[in-house]
Amino acid sequence: MRALFLGTADGHTSARRDHSGILIQTPESSLLLDCGAAAARFFLRKKLDPDIPEVLWLSHMHSDHIGQVSSLIQSLWLRTRRAPLHVFGPAKVLEAMKDWLEKCLLFPELIGFPIHWHPVKPGKPVVHGAFTFTAFATEHLASLASYFKRTYPQTCFDCYGVVIDHDGRRYVYSADLAHPRELAPALEGGKVNGLICELTHFPERELFRYIASYPVESVWITHYPDHLVRREAELKSIAKEEKFRGDVHLMQDKVAHEI
Repeated sequence: MRALFLGTADGHTSARRDHSGILIQTPESSLLLDCGAAAARFFLRKKLDPDIPEVLWLSHMHSDHIGQVSSLIQSLWLRTRRAPLHVFGPAKVLEAMKDWLEKCLLFPELIGFPIHWHPVKPGKPVVHGAFTFTAFATEHLASLASYFKRTYPQTCFDCYGVVIDHDGRRYVYSADLAHPRELAPALEGGKVNGLICELTHFPERELFRYIASYPVESVWITHYPDHLVRREAELKSIAKEEKFRGDVHLMQDKVAHEI
């Protein structure tokens, strides 16, 4: 499985890095985890087939995770995509995105390819081709919800990470977390070959301390602040101090890895 990190920055605008977006490619399929990065421009520059991605996962409504979806859809339309696009995520996120595309004049009858919307529920596995997706809820937006949900009842305050099972291997995408303990439902199911994890909303030491007791083979750090750039060696040292035995990788924009 090949992972291409289109953007690794956190919610702050970075002068050098793009927002969230991870393209997963297998021999059979392709999956884009969130779309805050300028995926349309990258796909065009790299001359990737317009049928990529097959699947889009949307974790929550923050614009650094979904802000480039309409641009991607428009680009795929103008590049004459014909294959269906399958979009997974919290139900209200999908409702909002569907409505936004219509308001952007990207009507189903116009764009030339079908979009299939797949609302998911935490703990309920969904099979799509060679992938099995199991969402888990995080508390990333709980604080905002406590202040604003009554005033904005139509806004979605859900945030879902996802466990991805493929070809006998298991991967976890954290999305955004309030604390690493929210990874528990994803990590308790057995060996994790790769944990793609954010590192913005809590101290880095807390992440490695928490996951040290789980069988995690590798951690791929993304969605991190600029001050952590080029500090991979320091993160590895902290992980070792906290008795985390797996590999630690600090990801960079537009760099692909086998995971």
